[in-house]
Amino acid sequence: MGPFEAGNRMIDCKELIGKVVRQARIFENGDYGPEVNFEFTDNSNFNVCLRNTVEAKLTLDEGGQPRVLRDYESSPDID
Repeated sequence: MGPFEAGNRMIDCKELIGKVVRQARIFENGDYGPEVNFEFTDNSNFNVCLRNTVEAKLTLDEGGQPRVLRDYESSPDID
């Protein structure tokens, strides 16, 4: 069924299992509204924008532009 569970409006972020958090931050006024950011010890980042829908991205920072490893949305179309 994918990360969207019918009726629960939930995103399953399996790629985050086992990661070690280096830093966690909550921004009241992020670029797109309230935002939660987790920075992991492997230099990847997980960002969640809290809007009418939930949007989240897992990125890897290897210097320069971060590479998007996974893009999440609270939508029934996500696999």
